[in-house]
Amino acid sequence: MNKVEKEIKEIEGQVEAFLDRELASPDCNPGFLLLGKVSESREHIIRIGTSILCTKREVGYPGGSFVQAIVNNDLMGAFGRADRVNRDCIGFYCKLLYNL
Repeated sequence: MNKVEKEIKEIEGQVEAFLDRELASPDCNPGFLLLGKVSESREHIIRIGTSILCTKREVGYPGGSFVQAIVNNDLMGAFGRADRVNRDCIGFYCKLLYNL
C-alpha cells in the first residue's frame, strides 16, 4: 500500500468514526439515523465523506461534481447533484468538513 492509499484509508477511518459519533448523538435526525444504520447507505455515506475530505485535503484524485459542490460550499449545486442518500446527508457532510 502506497502513501496515498494509506492516507485515504486513514481518512476513511476518521469519517466512519465521525459518522458513528453523529449516529449516537441524542439530537440525530431519525431519517439520518436510519440511513446511517442501513449497510448499503452507510457504506455510501462513508465513501462520499471520504471523497469530500480527500478532495478538501488534496489527497488522491478530486471527487465528482457533488463532492466538488460540497467542498466549494455551493448549496444549490450540492442539492442539484445529490442522489437520494446524499440529499439527506448534506448536513452531515457540512459538519464533517467543519469538524475534521
